[in-house]
Amino acid sequence: MRRTALILLGMICCWVIQAQQHDQQLEKLNYTYNYLKNNYIEDIDLAPLVEEAIKATLSELDPHSSYLTREDMQQMLTSIDGEFSGIGSNVAIHNDTLIITRVLSASPSEAAGLRKNDRILSVNDSTLIGLDRKSAVNLLRGPKGSTATLRLKRQGELINIDVQRGDIPTRSVEVAYMLNDSVAYVRVDSFLSRSTADEFVEAVAPLKDMKAIIVDLRGNSGGLLTAAVRLSELFLKRGDPIVSTEGRKGTSSYQSSKNGRYSDIPMVVLIDEHTASASEIFAGAVQDLDRAVVVGRRSFGKGLIQKLVKFKDDTGAKITIARYKTPSGRIIQRPYRMGATEEYNANKERYTLPDTAALNTLPRFTTVRSQRTVYGGGGITPDVYVAADSLPMNPFTRTLVRGKIAQSVIVELFDRIPIDRFTECYPTLDDYIARFNLDDRSKELMLSLAQSHDSMVLNDDKGIDESIKIIEAQIAEEVYGEGSYYYIYGRTRDRILKQALDIVSSPATLTSILNPRK
Repeated sequence: MRRTALILLGMICCWVIQAQQHDQQLEKLNYTYNYLKNNYIEDIDLAPLVEEAIKATLSELDPHSSYLTREDMQQMLTSIDGEFSGIGSNVAIHNDTLIITRVLSASPSEAAGLRKNDRILSVNDSTLIGLDRKSAVNLLRGPKGSTATLRLKRQGELINIDVQRGDIPTRSVEVAYMLNDSVAYVRVDSFLSRSTADEFVEAVAPLKDMKAIIVDLRGNSGGLLTAAVRLSELFLKRGDPIVSTEGRKGTSSYQSSKNGRYSDIPMVVLIDEHTASASEIFAGAVQDLDRAVVVGRRSFGKGLIQKLVKFKDDTGAKITIARYKTPSGRIIQRPYRMGATEEYNANKERYTLPDTAALNTLPRFTTVRSQRTVYGGGGITPDVYVAADSLPMNPFTRTLVRGKIAQSVIVELFDRIPIDRFTECYPTLDDYIARFNLDDRSKELMLSLAQSHDSMVLNDDKGIDESIKIIEAQIAEEVYGEGSYYYIYGRTRDRILKQALDIVSSPATLTSILNPRK
């Protein structure tokens, strides 16, 4: 008893000493700033010094704790709320000028009569010429109900148009269509909005013939834990574990609160090296519960939870407070060294090597139902690995991309053909696919621009044909909306998607992967 009391007393003393040391460091920091404020030889603005100190402190921690400027905080809160106030147009920079690439349906821009290919020269007397896209977009946004007076150049004529800013929804799910008579494809771009699950249900609703589904999480950098949990519930049974968290304040676990409306439909999930955070929660849950086959490449491995801290001056910080675990107990976060963020971000080797080469070095776990092997070590390792395309991009297509030639060709096309006349000819995406071909004038411009970048590429007939298809798909994206490019171009040339389609279309293949003991 005496020995136990002595041990407890020693532990309490250690805690008191540690607390005192922490207090001493904070006191030293406050003393330094107060001394500078009152005694430094010149008047100084302490605000930027404090900001730099916070940034430096957070940079010495894990790779995902960071300081947020006012702009960063506003963008973060906008993503979480699922909407922002603006004019409702997609824009791009063309020859140092902001140009409208698409007017969103039922938006303030549409109500005010803005058109595709309008050049926006200024907003409320603030010039946009020469600004980068982010800076220009920030000037277009503003409080709901406020007026943006735009100076436009349209078909060579200068005009002014007033646009009353309004709420513009941000969407997590933009692409949903049938790949064939029975298999649906849905691309989830992020989990940044609380409405992700609702958007998914809305996007899938028109796909009445759906008998199986492919959910594409490639390039999905994640977002909100609650959004990932809600989307997972659509595919799971009541009581199924989804994810658990552990931190200094304890542990928490999340289970499905209901039987999901898609809980029995055959399913494949696509991931790659850019799949991260909340999207890894979703992929890890459906894999560990033997609910879906995961196809692609090993995911990023971002499994740390950040708390958003708001400061009084509208800045903030993301502070890591816990880590995620999948239902089988795998830690999603890949290894890192404190303060070595550049090293962490530069670790590309894991993306270029086949996952199978390293499986024998990874910790092994077993799935909840079938007791099959899945792998830890950071990220989600797919059940079916599909290597990145090792074939180099053909020279003409590479020139097309690097020279931003497609954008120039599309701008010239819609300078010649007003958007309303274009949509009269091709009212729907199906009409466009069936009847549109890039005209000779656009092809000649494409060849001329490409030759100005690299005279040798005109010998690349295959690259020329491929580039024409890319431009036609990009035109569809700008005219008919998000997902049109992928519908036209991606589904016929996507190796991972083709592999997934073969798997989800074969009950025997699904069973052999998800329950190999049968």
